[in-house]
Amino acid sequence: MEFPSTSATLETLPNGLSLILDPDPSAPVVSTQLWVETGSIHEGAHLGAGLSHFLEHMVFKGGGDFGPVELAESVQAAGGHWNAYTSFDRTVYYIDGPDTGLTTFLDVLCAMVFKPHLPESEFEKEKDVIRREIDMGLDDPDDRASRLLFSTVFSHDPRRHPVIGYRELFDSITYDDLRRYHRERYSPDHTCLCIAGNFDPDSLRQTIDRVFASLPRSASAEPLIPAEPVQLAPRTNRATFAVPASKVTLGWKIPALGHPDVPAFDLAAAMLGRGRSARLYRKLREERGLALEISSWSWSMANQIGIFAVSAEVQPDQRDALIAAIREELSAFSSSSFEDDMMKAKRQIAATQFRSLTTVSGRATDLASNWHEARDLDFTRRYLAQLEAVTAADVRRALATLTDSRESLTILDPEGVSAPSATRSPTRKRTEPETFTLANGTTIALLPDPKVPVVALQSAVRAGSTSETSQTAGINRLLAAAMPQATRHRSAEELANTLESLGASIGASAGNNSLLLQLAGLSPDLGTLVPLFGEVLSDPALDSDSIDREKASQLTSLRETLQDPLSVAFRHLRQRLFGRHGYGIPTLGNEDSVESLSRLSLAAHHSLHVRGPNLAVALAGDFDPEEARDLLSKAFNELPEGDPWHPEPSEILDPSEDVIHVDKKQAVLAIGYPGSAALDEHRHALRMLNEWASDMAGPLFTRIREDLGLAYQVGATQFHGHDTGLFAFYMATDPAQIELAESELMSEIGKLATGGIPDDAFERVRSTVLSATALDQQAPGSIARHAAIDLLFGLPASHHRELPGIYQKLTPAQVENAAAALLGTRKPVLIRVLPED
Repeated sequence: MEFPSTSATLETLPNGLSLILDPDPSAPVVSTQLWVETGSIHEGAHLGAGLSHFLEHMVFKGGGDFGPVELAESVQAAGGHWNAYTSFDRTVYYIDGPDTGLTTFLDVLCAMVFKPHLPESEFEKEKDVIRREIDMGLDDPDDRASRLLFSTVFSHDPRRHPVIGYRELFDSITYDDLRRYHRERYSPDHTCLCIAGNFDPDSLRQTIDRVFASLPRSASAEPLIPAEPVQLAPRTNRATFAVPASKVTLGWKIPALGHPDVPAFDLAAAMLGRGRSARLYRKLREERGLALEISSWSWSMANQIGIFAVSAEVQPDQRDALIAAIREELSAFSSSSFEDDMMKAKRQIAATQFRSLTTVSGRATDLASNWHEARDLDFTRRYLAQLEAVTAADVRRALATLTDSRESLTILDPEGVSAPSATRSPTRKRTEPETFTLANGTTIALLPDPKVPVVALQSAVRAGSTSETSQTAGINRLLAAAMPQATRHRSAEELANTLESLGASIGASAGNNSLLLQLAGLSPDLGTLVPLFGEVLSDPALDSDSIDREKASQLTSLRETLQDPLSVAFRHLRQRLFGRHGYGIPTLGNEDSVESLSRLSLAAHHSLHVRGPNLAVALAGDFDPEEARDLLSKAFNELPEGDPWHPEPSEILDPSEDVIHVDKKQAVLAIGYPGSAALDEHRHALRMLNEWASDMAGPLFTRIREDLGLAYQVGATQFHGHDTGLFAFYMATDPAQIELAESELMSEIGKLATGGIPDDAFERVRSTVLSATALDQQAPGSIARHAAIDLLFGLPASHHRELPGIYQKLTPAQVENAAAALLGTRKPVLIRVLPED
């Protein structure tokens, strides 16, 4: 299938602003994105200071006619979901939300990006926030490994520096530096405005002219970006960190985007390390057991050389053997026959690109990225055509350039470890879901949507944390990892080959209440995908070797979470609230319980829970309902019957407090209350309360982060259970400010308990929740997941479509009553995570 040509338009305003419009009336949502062509590589004399990232933070402090509170309130009132990010060569600001808020979104983006106040009174306060963010990055092993790689591969290229900057250089930024950088780099001729979704282009152009036409061009010169010299010898860089396993990457420089070898490198990366059937994964993880995890990737930018790399996690005692094995496999791969693998890789990449078209945000990002990289809105389609034309000889030629002298090896070891020696589908009327039940009790929902030729299958099994004990903690997570590996009729290689040859993917996860299996693929392959999905769910192989490998990975993930202050806080919070059973059991388990899990215990758990009465299945996307009904009936009809499994009632412990010490720099506070059940009458009101407590315009962010500068992270989170749930507040702060931060957070919680959401903010919060609901119901995978989980709790498969009407009817009094019932009836569980010193 050919990637569709875009119908979007590209034009340039007189002041140099690039404008991309992609009207699509199929859903009442829009994505509005401003891509400013400036990032960490453009900082000139301040290279390495993180000036671009700092400016991204500061523009949220108000602009034009909007103060900082008015910015957030205006976006919230219009139902917008906004954020920004900074990378090496761009800073992107975006607002997604209902089409009714488009004019507001444009006014806000223009004001904050091009006319920011940059208040001097906020300068040092926001600096403290970013200092905490820098500290958090230094506590993150993945961030450390990434920094190590880029600083090794590049010797002169500015991408050797972290986007957020180094602490000592960041501290040297002055207020004048910030204003000067904005004046020189934030101009319309450096910017692309991309809008996708439901709008009328003609009337929108008038609004855009009103908002953006008067902005002046920049008169400043482009900064000089040093060129990376040819690498003449191999490079090795190693560091140690508090990680349970070594993180290894072998990387090579490759040409910039646009070079004819780039598609060949992308295909080589997919063949070697994308998916379970990939060469490196199969041979070095599955067959030889050298790697805990392994993948390969290829990354190129326009006018900037890129990187081809193999990344892996490995037990330290197998690190050197794995490095040697990776080199051997790369050498052997070039001389092997891989035409079938290449066809599969082409399908995988094409499927990923097709899925990007299922949401307005994905479409806008694709178009703006095409402009940014190539000034060609159809660049994705042209690139996929180039990819399709790549031959095995092209791949071999490209891989031949990955010589020993151009290799860069980076190793992040645990502390104490020794060093080594076409046209979019026409919009159609949304079809109503259909639900039916098989004789064995399996409930199935069909949710057709012909917009894009993709399908998503989702099953939900009644299990989760409440089906575990202290002895089996983590069993659902391990079962979820082992199930998609192989079936009793297909080996791991056969299963992975079948899926990836179709550009399909399968995965499983475990949550508080369920075990989930999901599959995504292309519509023409439904006849193959449904039987395979049923086979994986009902008849997994669960072989001991596979379980041992996944167990090692789970233990590594568990040990990493035990080093993350926020994860530690919530782990203890749940145990203090629910005890050491039910929702108090950590999803990853503990080291003793995971070590004790066996094939027999996983098979018994699977047999108990994967039965018709415990199972709900949903199919969403482009399919023929009659064909799908027949396929799904055949795939699940043989599941065993029996009585449905029901969890034991939850136990809520008395309120308590605890202090946990970890060897990290920041402090974390977690405050938890028993939340609502999945069918509780207050659950929708608490969604509103959660949004108010988490939003940038809400009381926690504005008071604790903005006014007082006490926290980098502050917000709320919740989950619903079968008979209770969790509603929690969290905050990451400076250890020296923990007492004041805790006092302020408890004060704000007290205000929520007595007043709920203020009347003047209620409609803004409602708009945000409504737009989040609309944005979450675009992609087939998300729709199928909602439907399957709702069916499991006895709700109709169409319940997610009823949510907008439910939120429209909520009143401030209902939310106030829910807040009082949640927060005003008992003391919370309070967990403090502090540095060891």
